[in-house]
Amino acid sequence: MTIGGEDARHLLTVLRSRPGDPISLSDGAGTRWQARLAETGRGEVVVDLVEPTVVPRPVPRVEVVHALPKRRKLDEVVQRLVEVGVDRIVPVHSERSQVRLDAARAAKAAARWNAVAEAAAKQSRRAWLPVVESAGEWTAAFPAGVAGVVLWEESDVALRTVLDSLAGANTLVLGVGPEGGLTAAEVQATGLAHATLGEIVLRTETAALVAVSALRYHFGLMA
Repeated sequence: MTIGGEDARHLLTVLRSRPGDPISLSDGAGTRWQARLAETGRGEVVVDLVEPTVVPRPVPRVEVVHALPKRRKLDEVVQRLVEVGVDRIVPVHSERSQVRLDAARAAKAAARWNAVAEAAAKQSRRAWLPVVESAGEWTAAFPAGVAGVVLWEESDVALRTVLDSLAGANTLVLGVGPEGGLTAAEVQATGLAHATLGEIVLRTETAALVAVSALRYHFGLMA
């Protein structure tokens, strides 16, 4: 099998693979191959494949609705969340968001975020490629009947308590606000329970990472 383009560059310059090295390949849809790098050429590599392995999608699926932070902080948020196993990221505008994207900027940003997600998925050897949606609105990001939790600094409920109540859900949605936090009306509009991560004040990008890690550990996805 011949691999070219960005995938070949990743193997040669990021992973520094050389002929004879074992490598792991994935189609991003749950199939993984163990392979060995056979040859390298200008801008491409040749690999020898063995039998594929089908990797079941982890349950529950973890989705994060994240209010847009300042500057390009969401790039780092996407990278870290993909590395810890998030399946879908939904950037949104909220009442206190300091950044708002028009349609053209949202499309451009979504392309960049998905490129970041793909690179992070390769780095962490994920069999399933996560998706990052184009920026939407907070109020439209939580369908009726969805299971999940919203992080809220005014909550007096421990995250662990809410997670205990979500056992058995196939998909869990985590809502994370911007630097200025969420309003009570925004929290209520989700229809989800709210929770706190404790007394320590975390940056919005840190809060998302901590909460997802806690969620995955709670449901046995980090075993």
